[in-house]
Amino acid sequence: MAYAGKTNEPRRPGGAAKPQAGRPLAPAPKAPRPVGSVATGVAIGLLVGVGLALLFAPQSGAETRRGLRRRLRYAGRRGRDAWDDLRDELRHARRQLRRVRRRTRDRADDVAAAVAMDAEA
Repeated sequence: MAYAGKTNEPRRPGGAAKPQAGRPLAPAPKAPRPVGSVATGVAIGLLVGVGLALLFAPQSGAETRRGLRRRLRYAGRRGRDAWDDLRDELRHARRQLRRVRRRTRDRADDVAAAVAMDAEA
């Protein structure tokens, strides 16, 4: 267990020590995170899990492959549908933005013309 300091002193955020008088405390260097080893562990665990699931599946290999193909086709269709929906929404938003910009430009032109007429008068 790590030493947490005196119990009657308030704790500082991040576990930082109290700076000594006259000199600021330098931040502690952060240890590098082992991203590669974590990713490797996740990949190995995923492969082992898939292998065990296929070994202990309650159906034959052909049925399992057929079910996987069916689910992948379904997921592909849903993905294409989602992209199509997103494309339609973006087109609609672009049209609306163009309309708003056009109306704003027209209103600005009207205001500029009114100001110019008032300046002439």
